[in-house]
Amino acid sequence: MDRAASGDTITIAPGEYEEAVCIEGKGLTIRGAGADRTVISWPEWATVGDLPDVEATACWTAQQEVDGEDVEPTLADNVSGLFFLRPDQPVKVTGLTTRNHPASGILAWGADGFTVHGHEGHAHDRYGILALDSTDIELGGNVEIGLDRSSDPLVPDSGTAGIGVGDSPDARARISGNHLEGYNLGLFLREARGGRVAGNSFTGNCIGLLVFDDVGTEVADTSGDVQTGDFRVTGNSSTANNRYCLQGREGDQHVSGVGMQVVNADGLSFHGNRIEDNRPVLPAGVQRLTNPAGGLTLFTLPPFGIQPGQVPAGPVEDVRASGNRFGDNWGILGPGGPVQMDIFVGAPGENVPFLPAGDGLEFRGNRCDASIPPTICGEPYPVTP
Repeated sequence: MDRAASGDTITIAPGEYEEAVCIEGKGLTIRGAGADRTVISWPEWATVGDLPDVEATACWTAQQEVDGEDVEPTLADNVSGLFFLRPDQPVKVTGLTTRNHPASGILAWGADGFTVHGHEGHAHDRYGILALDSTDIELGGNVEIGLDRSSDPLVPDSGTAGIGVGDSPDARARISGNHLEGYNLGLFLREARGGRVAGNSFTGNCIGLLVFDDVGTEVADTSGDVQTGDFRVTGNSSTANNRYCLQGREGDQHVSGVGMQVVNADGLSFHGNRIEDNRPVLPAGVQRLTNPAGGLTLFTLPPFGIQPGQVPAGPVEDVRASGNRFGDNWGILGPGGPVQMDIFVGAPGENVPFLPAGDGLEFRGNRCDASIPPTICGEPYPVTP
């Protein structure tokens, strides 16, 4: 890859290669012999102290600068299998497996054209596949499986997300036919706008799909704020996302049992999805959730992390859900224990950290049994602030 010119195609023969490769400024096509035949791996590890030392590269340093989960001063936990940094031509990766990298399996930062097909990612500590500040993103037919390396059930560590798209104002993302399992989040869309999520399977995560609008981008050189939204979510299966994890910048949010969630984002449609059997499971010693569980949950958070000149995120608005099938989803609302919760729309209330929803929330023709407000699963329910 060091010798290749931008635009070249590299074919990797079957075998296992203990590698972590930084590709700076070049767009390449990488073709493996097939998942589980061409394997790019990193040594087995349980804690950051087990990781081998690495020499500094532009990629590992860039990861360290933006990663809130980074353990400084070491670069050892910032290593990805294939990291394309500011490629000047499209990137395409097909037919290989990545395993055990402490950052991500395959990552593109600043790509105009990023395609990953037929990839299997296992046991990465951030993302299986991640697109940052990129456009024309196509991720299809991939399998991403997380691994919880923690020995403490109260402090799980199963990796951020199977697939992530972030800091991308013109994502033009097509995310289809992927299986995402065993992460904190199956699919994470953060500070990203524009695309379609279709025919994916989310299971065994804490949240199957999270669409989240933050207050600012994390990637350097990305200007301003991206209003997360403008995604069509169709024909996906989000079932049994019952892991327990700690989320949030401070790692203090207790999360479990969410099929799909929208926080502060806008311009979304959910149609023809199957969202079933999502039930929160809390370890002994944890009494409550700080994130609402259920099949599909939508809410607006109060302003957080605002810097001078930044605009607060939210509200959640212009979200339409139609023709979805819900069943046996549960939430925990208080000391009374679990209650059935197919759809939840957060609203201000005593001891509730939500702001009013915006305009344009519509729920029509869904098969569901229980919701807050209760009329969502009965009559068509337009929500007004």
